[in-house]
Amino acid sequence: MRQKRFQKGSVRPRKHGKSKVWVAQWWENGCKKSKVLGYCADMGKSEAEALMAVILKPQNEEAGQTQKPVYTFGVYLDEIFLPICRRKWKRSTRMTTEQRMSFHLNAAFGSQVLRSITRDQMQAFLDRKAETLSRSVVDHLRWDLNAIFKTALSDGLVECNPAAALFTPSCKPEEDKRVMTPEEIRLALGVLDLRERLMFRMAVLDGMRPGEILAVRLGNLSEHSIFVDKRVYKGDIDTPKGRKGKRTARTVALSPGTVAELQI
Repeated sequence: MRQKRFQKGSVRPRKHGKSKVWVAQWWENGCKKSKVLGYCADMGKSEAEALMAVILKPQNEEAGQTQKPVYTFGVYLDEIFLPICRRKWKRSTRMTTEQRMSFHLNAAFGSQVLRSITRDQMQAFLDRKAETLSRSVVDHLRWDLNAIFKTALSDGLVECNPAAALFTPSCKPEEDKRVMTPEEIRLALGVLDLRERLMFRMAVLDGMRPGEILAVRLGNLSEHSIFVDKRVYKGDIDTPKGRKGKRTARTVALSPGTVAELQI
C-alpha cells in the first residue's frame, strides 16, 4: 500500500460562466479530486486556502501531518471551534453564542488569517463595540475571543494566545431599570386572573424566572415549595440556568400568598 504523504493541495481561480471561482485540487487514493470553494468576489485566496486545509485535514492526519494548516478566523470558527463546542453546549447556549460570534466576530475577523490577528486589533474591536453595546455583550465577546484562541493554541495554530490580556473597556451607561412599587404590585394582583396572578407571584415574590414558571409540573409542587429542574427556552425544555458544571436544579420556597392561591 502506498504511504500517504502530507499535501497542501492547490487553489486557483477559474472562469465559471461569467464569474471567477476558486477551485481546489488534491489527490485522494491515487485519484485527482477537485471542488469549487466559492466565488472570488466573496472570498480572498487566504480564505479559499483555509477551506482547502479543512478538506485535507483527515488525510493529512492519517499521513502523520508534519505541517500545521493555515486557517482564516472564519474557517477555523465554523469548521473547528464551533463543532467542538456544540458537543458540550446546551442548545440554549448554542443559539445565543453562535449567533453572537457569527454576527460580531466573524464579520470583523472572518477573512483574516488566524495567526495574523493581534491583541491590538482585538482590543480596538472591543473599544468600538463598547461605544454602542452594553458591558454584558462586550464581556461575552472578550470571553469568546479568548476561548477561540485558547483552542487554536492547543491545536498548535498560533504561538501564543493574543486574547489572554484583553480587557473590557468602559461601555455606554446603562439605562435606569424600572422597579415596581408596592402599590403597583398590589394593583397587578388585584386585576389579574388566577393563572396570570400565580405566574406574577412566582416571578415577583418568589424569585423564579419566566422559563422556570412555564416548566412547572404538578409533581414538583410540595406544600410550601417548588422543585425547579426544568425551564422552557424558545420552545425547548432545558435545564435551569446556572453556573457551568454545577447542579442547576433547586428548591424554591413559596410565599404564603402563592401557597394560598395554589390551594384554590
